[in-house]
Amino acid sequence: MHEFIQSIFTFLADLGYIGIALALMIEVIPSEIVLAYAGYLVSREEISFVGAVIAGTIGGTIAQLFLYWMGYYGGRPFLDKYGKYLLIKKKHLDLSEQWFEKYGSGGIFSARFISGVRPA
Repeated sequence: MHEFIQSIFTFLADLGYIGIALALMIEVIPSEIVLAYAGYLVSREEISFVGAVIAGTIGGTIAQLFLYWMGYYGGRPFLDKYGKYLLIKKKHLDLSEQWFEKYGSGGIFSARFISGVRPA
């Protein structure tokens, strides 16, 4: 596993800004780790701070727009049909709906700032 993560970091460093954006879009590893590594690359002056911020913003925004699109246009039927290809299980969808009914949109907003809960 260590070699896999190291190869991802090497790949990101080789791609630079595009690597940061791609890693944040597909979330192979948590975004916090990708952004920390981007900070490391900035400290070594391999990439610029502004470029890293722009790449991170673009990557994260595109990922969230895709997820929003899936929910808005496809809704639950789309996720029931194609979610298995995105590693989304029906059990997790049911739990998410129950959680949303209990806490509402304020809970979703708050969860975005909690590491580990955000991607769920």
